[in-house]
Amino acid sequence: MDSPVIQVVIDNEFVRQLAHEEVSRIVQDCAPSGVWWDMKRLESETCRKRDWLIANILLNPDFKQEMRLCSNGGEGGRWMFRASEMSKFLDKNFEALNKSPSKLIR
Repeated sequence: MDSPVIQVVIDNEFVRQLAHEEVSRIVQDCAPSGVWWDMKRLESETCRKRDWLIANILLNPDFKQEMRLCSNGGEGGRWMFRASEMSKFLDKNFEALNKSPSKLIR
């Protein structure tokens, strides 16, 4: 009795594209891109507007010490942020920054 024969056809281009997408996703998840962010990048990362970020994070007395470590304090009229530090800050304070709309300026 002969064994059944199973043929598998692999589309190399599909496998290559799938691998590329997965590697890109892993790299994206591992670290914030860029070494420094500007205000536009911070707006993009948080989905918040400049005024909200300034009032609720950057000039918020509760975060004063952490902002000294993450940012340039808006010196020279332009805000700059250490991407890795600001990303950690945002992750750590996600719940506090997104829970009570009445306590935060929108």
